[in-house]
Amino acid sequence: MPEETRGNRPAAAREAPRQGTGPAGTRPLSLKRSVFLRMLLITLAAVTAFYLLGVTINEIGIRNVRNDMRSALETHVRYAADQLNQEEERLKFLMLEMLSDRQLMRFAITHEIMTDWERLSHIRTLAAQEYQFKRSSSLLDSVLIMFPALGKTITTEQTQYIDLDETVWQALEPATERGRVTVTEWNGRIWLLLPRYDGLRPMFMIAFSISPEALSAALERLSNDQTQDLALVRKDGTVLAACGRGAEVFGGGAGPEHAAPAEKNRLTAETGPVFGSLTLTGLTLIDEALAPFVTYRTMLWALSLLALILLVVYLLFYRRQILRPINQLVRSMRRVEQDTRYRIESSGLSDYDDDLYVQFNHMIDHIETLAAQLYEEKYRAQKAELKQLQMQIDPHFLYNTLYMIYRIAQSEGNRSIAKLSLNLSNYYRYITKMPEQIVPLRDEIRHVTNYLEIQRIRFTPRIRVEISELPEEIAGEMIPSLIIQPIVENAFQHGVKDLERDGLVSLGYEVEPSLFRVIVSDNSGKMTEESVRKLWAQVTDPESPDSSALCNLYRRLKLYEHIENALELRCANNGLTAVLTFVRKEEKHADAADCG
Repeated sequence: MPEETRGNRPAAAREAPRQGTGPAGTRPLSLKRSVFLRMLLITLAAVTAFYLLGVTINEIGIRNVRNDMRSALETHVRYAADQLNQEEERLKFLMLEMLSDRQLMRFAITHEIMTDWERLSHIRTLAAQEYQFKRSSSLLDSVLIMFPALGKTITTEQTQYIDLDETVWQALEPATERGRVTVTEWNGRIWLLLPRYDGLRPMFMIAFSISPEALSAALERLSNDQTQDLALVRKDGTVLAACGRGAEVFGGGAGPEHAAPAEKNRLTAETGPVFGSLTLTGLTLIDEALAPFVTYRTMLWALSLLALILLVVYLLFYRRQILRPINQLVRSMRRVEQDTRYRIESSGLSDYDDDLYVQFNHMIDHIETLAAQLYEEKYRAQKAELKQLQMQIDPHFLYNTLYMIYRIAQSEGNRSIAKLSLNLSNYYRYITKMPEQIVPLRDEIRHVTNYLEIQRIRFTPRIRVEISELPEEIAGEMIPSLIIQPIVENAFQHGVKDLERDGLVSLGYEVEPSLFRVIVSDNSGKMTEESVRKLWAQVTDPESPDSSALCNLYRRLKLYEHIENALELRCANNGLTAVLTFVRKEEKHADAADCG
């Protein structure tokens, strides 16, 4: 460190002790310092935050699973109830259809006057119809037609009619209603009853019997999910029929509120009534569905414990392998503040420490070098700033002088000098005002026109200049500044400059819906197809050290347009034709919209 820099430090800094026994501001880092403890607390806080986040996500997942399972169960129970109700309505329709059967009415009215053969024929027909009804529904256990006046019953259980069971009649008849199908439960079965009266006297009664086994089988078919079980429960909470685990959970005369397992481990849903006053109850056990969440919670505890153990091991390693070398570096930095010739010697702890200290010594050496370079850079920057200020002053003097020449030539009637000085003034004003990176095409063409007018005056009559009128539809297109002049200048300097007569430099345009081109041509007579190919290879070679105008222009176009053939070189009339291709502004916007 330079002597004058060291002398400007505060006295407290110069007199601070070199070892870690001084004030708190100069103590080396250690376990007692806040860095180690702060890192421990931050790490523990991070682990705790992630653990709490995991537990929260786990609980949210459990709640969502319960809600989804409850919703699915309710939907399934409603669907099963709809199916049972539809079957009940179909059975009632069959009973009403059978009630109006003509052969049944004839048998009931004319039974006494029928011959045995006629009576047997009607019985067989009615029995066949009963059998057909029974086969049409998997729920029906038996179909009966009871004739109380005749004391007979036609049933699917016998091929001929049998004597009327008075016990059955006395139990079922009070539950009937005139003109409508009623549903009742008797003797552990569901009965659908439809009587036919002759005045006040019942002529016959149609009865459909449904067994609990048939109902259980129907519930089993409707329960297509092994995790969801169904049961038909009476008003007193006892079960008439059930499927799957519903028989175990709801069995033994216990309703859902008394059944095992516990409420927190199961979900139930009810709907009804079904077949009279029965309630269809659905059950699903959530233990199996929540088993992955329980496993996840256990794994989270195990990972948290493992993370804590790894944290302790890591911090011990950090203190030995990281913190101790940093302490040494801190002490060394304080020594360097007092003496830049100080260097760290090998610690002997590990290769890592030695590499760190070697890099530290290299850094100190490099800092000394950089300090000298920084002084030189500041000096150069001050010179550059002064030069820039001078450059900002000089152009104004040039503009004013050229304008004075223009006014004098104009006042004396010398139009050529006036035009030349005006074009030259506009030319330098454009290149010295440091235009924006992107400018309208009309500004760039105006600048090129000034240059061409100057060259026209210089080389007339040996060289002619042809400038096509700029199409209005592309005049406002934005292009890189000073991108066309290098092409035009190249046409003069390396093309027609040495021609004794009939030289020509032309500037033209081609406009397409999505592109437009600026074309600069000359008739130098020096170019061939082979020479153009060599020139193009030199321009497009990324390793080429050539910094010519065409090379720089090619690289600028690639950065700006990102399209193929942004610059083309052709041989025409033994001269060089350069074509610059640009994408129109509207097309760029359309491409951006398509990408979006």
